[in-house]
Amino acid sequence: MDRALASILASSFVTPFIASALGVALPALASSFGVPSTATVSLLVALTLAVAVFVLPFGRLADVAGYGRMFRAGLAVAGAGLASAALSPSLEALYGSLLVAGVGLAAVFGSNNALLFHIVPPERRATAVGLNSASVYLGLLAGPAVGGLLAQFSWRLIFAPAAALILLSYALVGRVAAAGRAAGGFDVAGSVVLGGSIALVVLGVDAGLWTAAALGAAGLAAAFLLESRREAPVLEVGLFRSVVFSASVAAAFLNYLSTAALSPSLSLLFQEVYKMAPRDAGFMLSLQALAMALLAPVAGRVSDRVSPSAVAALGAGVLAAALYLLSAEPSPATAPWLLLALGAGFAFFIVPNTTIILSSVPPSRRGMASALVAEARVLGQSLSNAVASYVLRSAPGVAAGVSALTALLAYISVATVFLSLVRHLSH
Repeated sequence: MDRALASILASSFVTPFIASALGVALPALASSFGVPSTATVSLLVALTLAVAVFVLPFGRLADVAGYGRMFRAGLAVAGAGLASAALSPSLEALYGSLLVAGVGLAAVFGSNNALLFHIVPPERRATAVGLNSASVYLGLLAGPAVGGLLAQFSWRLIFAPAAALILLSYALVGRVAAAGRAAGGFDVAGSVVLGGSIALVVLGVDAGLWTAAALGAAGLAAAFLLESRREAPVLEVGLFRSVVFSASVAAAFLNYLSTAALSPSLSLLFQEVYKMAPRDAGFMLSLQALAMALLAPVAGRVSDRVSPSAVAALGAGVLAAALYLLSAEPSPATAPWLLLALGAGFAFFIVPNTTIILSSVPPSRRGMASALVAEARVLGQSLSNAVASYVLRSAPGVAAGVSALTALLAYISVATVFLSLVRHLSH
């Protein structure tokens, strides 16, 4: 059991690590392929979009086929994609490799939490979940710093630690029993409609094809209607009948939408405008994750004593204020403080908001609720990167693009504050 738990912890480190490391390496990567740095933000869209499209279907498939089997298959595919990314001869090949890696990571994250609950006895589950969360924060913390150091030699090196951890995870997990075997089969039609609609929205925004994005949004509405009539849906629409649950998931989505694009966009600002070395830019960007890791336990304790909705609204308010100040193009002296404020705001929002989500559903539905939280996260991240890609490519320069982007993200964060306050006042 301890080997399998170590495998899960290693896998949880990889996605935040590679996404944040890749963000720091974008200028070096752009120089290597001879393209504008703003054109490379779409690489993050490819990685996160693949996860967003497949994580819910793979979560349901893990229930049917077995958590261990899905977890191992995901590790194998993700490892192949990351190794291929390091060897990519062209930008197009790198896009393809990241899509493959994203599909594999979707299978990993669609099964790892369920696998954790299967292998860990009830009296140790809270500790195991805490360790898993810590692994995610460590990935976020290490990604920019390690990625910045490696990018000074070659952007290809940033994939080596991630691929090594995936290999280690595969070696450790062994042949865990195939738990699950849920009744009802697999909803192919719902998965296709949901995944295709998500892809249309994100790719439409990235390319500025607003008709495609609108069609994707209509497809998402159709997917909700379709899934509400399924006996074994890939998306359990019934959970959204709870106003608290719906508002909390929407707030989580908006929170990730307003923050995920910060790392790659600020990386471009620090390296191309402030002329920082990749190493220095990486260490600077790690400050946000450091504040998140240090303050998340504090946010949890405060939320236990005060209304979690009020704490979440406060956190979202700090995020909005910090984003607005970032839009004024901060100096290298003020940027670290704003990054610390962003990390603090994120911690004081996400911890109570997740608590509210999981407390608003019966224990028997928390697995699906956790999957929907994961979907809100990866969809928000993917769409955030798509927005950043479009805004930065459309701007006259990197500084102007980052300023416009952070101002837009600040307005989105204000919407998160509003949702949190409405939820708080409704109690």
